Amino acid sequence: MTFTLGQAIADSSSGTASDPPQPAAPASSPALPPGLPTYTPPPSVVKPEDAGPLLQRNLMTGDWGGFRKTLQDDGLQVSPTYYGEVFGNPSGGAARGATYDGLFDVELDFDLAKMTGGAVDDLTFHANALYLHGAGLSQHFIGDFSITSNIAGYNSVRLQELWLQKGFLDHRLTIKIGNIAVDTEFFQSSTAALFINSTFGGFTLIGNNVPNDPTYPTASPGVRIEYLPASRFYLMAGVFGMDDKSRLDVENKYGTDFALDADSGMLVLSEVGFLLNQGPNDKGLPGTYRLGSFVHTANYDNWGSQAHNALGTGSLQGAGANYGIYGIMDQQLYTHGDEAISFFVRSGGAPSNINFVDWYVDGGFNFTGFIPGRKADIAGLAIARSHVSSNFSDSQILQGNAPFTAETVLDATYQIQLAHWWSLQPDFQYIVTPGGEQGAHNATVLGLRTTVAF
Repeated sequence: MTFTLGQAIADSSSGTASDPPQPAAPASSPALPPGLPTYTPPPSVVKPEDAGPLLQRNLMTGDWGGFRKTLQDDGLQVSPTYYGEVFGNPSGGAARGATYDGLFDVELDFDLAKMTGGAVDDLTFHANALYLHGAGLSQHFIGDFSITSNIAGYNSVRLQELWLQKGFLDHRLTIKIGNIAVDTEFFQSSTAALFINSTFGGFTLIGNNVPNDPTYPTASPGVRIEYLPASRFYLMAGVFGMDDKSRLDVENKYGTDFALDADSGMLVLSEVGFLLNQGPNDKGLPGTYRLGSFVHTANYDNWGSQAHNALGTGSLQGAGANYGIYGIMDQQLYTHGDEAISFFVRSGGAPSNINFVDWYVDGGFNFTGFIPGRKADIAGLAIARSHVSSNFSDSQILQGNAPFTAETVLDATYQIQLAHWWSLQPDFQYIVTPGGEQGAHNATVLGLRTTVAF
């Protein structure tokens, strides 16, 4: 099977976005460095205050009269979270408008060691389901491919992840198998996770180049291995099946079709990381540095042959498998009491003859606790630039269309922690050349998100 223009950039018009922020440290082994990307359940562990006044609780619905703690003690953690937001573009974009988007995410995490009374060790089962609803501002009013919201997606109730993970060597080696969303582990940045624009999660270098990539709100059958050979280093790799034939919003709308297509190839990801000042006896400001790559083993057609084939002046020419590389830096720059400043930068590239986005870079800052009396609030400022392949642009010019350059996103946000379980997040975005096509109107985007952990 070969991949063409419509497949390669399908996500830019479908509302595909990246997972809402998830913590990064493995809860079952708190001694391990927090920079490890291994999945951790959301912070919904029942605490004593969950039986107290509403705004003092860790979770909105509390301890369920003690039943929730009983479940947790027996090895089951239930983590329902709702994200709701209103976004609009008062100027620019394809048209002016406003939308409401919502996501209800219910996650179940089973500690099978507890459930079996210790008969098995370090074995976890995870499942989560999503209820996505809303129009999606990018799809209907902006026309950008970065996607203004990381909760926008296909309107449906759908299964996302369903996997089993086994740990070995005091959790320094973990093997995960099942239906896995790759953006819960690979190419993560804990600092970038604050921002609402989707590109600061599963960035466009993968999301707009790999058809039906297994990122939010989807997942794919696969295997992931992670190994921590020393306290400062980790190695991680995963192999995931692909199915390019089914449209995710039609044939697999509910996420229950695990069919794979051999002609669609496999997606292979690898990552190595250096964990700075994250050991129990380390001093200094912590940081995490990652290098990674992706390979999609299917055959891609180059842009020039696609243009000639569309015009009837030539045939499609396969260019082989697709691949790309990326690097990520997360570094704390300052800390004093409740105040902290952290910085991130991510960058990567992919071959321009077959990819829509051939290089990408983003970066930004988080500022925590700088407003008196608001020690848990976080302000952030970030910018991202997705460069559209010159080969793709040339193919569009050849077909009589406008040339393409790049799409740039500025995201300024402020997360207000009203309670442990409730936050409000006003957000401002400015999108330069939405969609990357010359002549597109720059868009101003304003919005407000609320997050409630039940």
